Formats: sequence, C-alpha cells, structure tokens
Amino acid sequence: MAVPRKRAVQRSGFRRWGIIAAMVVTAVGLGAWAVYSIYFTKPGVAIPIQQPSDYELRLGETVQYNSIPPTSGPYAGATTDWGIHDRPIPNELQVHMLRLGGVLVQYRPTESPALDDPVAEGLKRLIGRLRTEHLEKYCKVIVAPYPALPKKIALTAWGRLDAFDAEGITPEIERRIVRFLDRLIDAYNPEHAGCP
Repeated sequence: MAVPRKRAVQRSGFRRWGIIAAMVVTAVGLGAWAVYSIYFTKPGVAIPIQQPSDYELRLGETVQYNSIPPTSGPYAGATTDWGIHDRPIPNELQVHMLRLGGVLVQYRPTESPALDDPVAEGLKRLIGRLRTEHLEKYCKVIVAPYPALPKKIALTAWGRLDAFDAEGITPEIERRIVRFLDRLIDAYNPEHAGCP
C-alpha cells in the first residue's frame, strides 16, 4: 500500500522544521555557554568596558573612571615598569598597563608609614617570588599601593576586578591571587605587547 503523497510531504516538512529547531536550540546553547565562559568563569567581577577604550589621552587630560581602581577606558600614552612599586600609579597609566595584557595587584596602605603592613609585605613577597621563579609567566604584574581603595586588596585586569579585605596573605588568598593572574594575564592585549 503506497503512502499518499500529501502525508510524505507533511512528514518531510515536519522533519525540516525539526532540524531547524534543533539547530536553533544548539546555537542558543552554544551562545549561552560562550557568554558564561567569557563573563562568569573568569575570576573577579566583570566591569563594563568604559568608552572610549581605545583613546590615548593628551598631556593634561584626566578621566573619571567607572571603577576604583580603573579596569578600562582612556589611557596615558606613557607606561611604567612592571614589578613592585612603592608609590601609587596614576589611573591613566594603570589602564595603559592593562591594555598591554597586565594585571595590577594593589593594596590600601596603612595610615601610618611607621606601622607594619603585613598585606603590603606579603604581596611584595608573593609577586617577587612568582616573578623570580617564573618571570616569563608573571612578567606583566605590578604591585603598588592605592590609598583610595575601598577594600584592602584589589586585583585588576582589563574589564575585571576582584576587591577584598585581608589581614595578611594566607594560603587561600595566595591561591585567589595566583588564579586571577593565571587566568587574566594577557587575556586582553590589543597592542600585542610581549614581556620586556
């Protein structure tokens, strides 16, 4: 017994729509996975990219950034050295270093220079050790004070911020910092800058 032509055409149409629906569901699923992996599996919090993010400031220009410390936006034409700094780095320079694929590890210094600062000393030791043992991997890291921090420690990369309080650098905090560095050094580097 032959199947009527009309039913064969209907089945073919249903099959075609089924394939299209499966493709749409797959595309939406892949898109959701991509968004999740880009924005939610990276450490820290995603900060909206401040525009214009590709604008090099002229001498004397300043900017109000959308986060403290900044994570994107207009940047200074100059750069600074990677490594450990004893003085705060201007925001515009920080942003340029982030554009080069860097990560900044900053701390709120104690109010009195005469007081010991176990967080500052611990961060300097940690980053100094990482840079000594694996310079190529951790060459694009800066440690510096940042007096205006609302928390004791702030880790910044392009579009990412992880700020938290700490009394010292415990093994748990060390793992948190190393994870941030490992995931975000060179994650954004439009200038294709290498290590110095």
